[in-house]
Amino acid sequence: MEAGATRLEALVGGHVASFGDTCWQTDGKLQESLRRPDGRRYHVESIARARRRLRDQGFISSVRVFMGAKIPGAKWRSARGTTLKAFNWRTIAQKNPFSRRERRRARQEQAAAAKAAGELVPARPRFSGVTTAIEPTYRPPTSPLDPDLAAVIETARSAHEQRQQRAAAARSGQVPGRAAAPDRPPPD
Repeated sequence: MEAGATRLEALVGGHVASFGDTCWQTDGKLQESLRRPDGRRYHVESIARARRRLRDQGFISSVRVFMGAKIPGAKWRSARGTTLKAFNWRTIAQKNPFSRRERRRARQEQAAAAKAAGELVPARPRFSGVTTAIEPTYRPPTSPLDPDLAAVIETARSAHEQRQQRAAAARSGQVPGRAAAPDRPPPD
């Protein structure tokens, strides 16, 4: 507050600092825990603006983590993407009051909460080079087609195949029904 931060910026900075090490909550999650004086929630874009201003002033570091990327300090990957936020204690001439054990515990609690909310997905095993094919769960019902409709579909399919063959022949320079001209050597 002494550096000219607004109330929202102070709340965002305090919330990020409360994790001790790294906060990877999205702005939507920050919205759930930060309240205005009248009890209502702050708008997500206002929280993002405050976070960017704190980053520009050097109070926090904010790094974008895209969907599927590994979050440092977590064993899982980000399902939807987030921003890693860490409070810069040197800007306020303070030492981080959290011990290493408290920081690790805060990261584990944060990971458990994010995993329960579906924001983290398991990392792909290191030994698997190719992802396996997954059987689709939905299969359309197989009922016999009306014979008239089946005939119309077959007629359209054969017309489409003939059109493709004619187009391929035109691209290669052949006229349908004629043999290609033999290759002749160039004249002397």
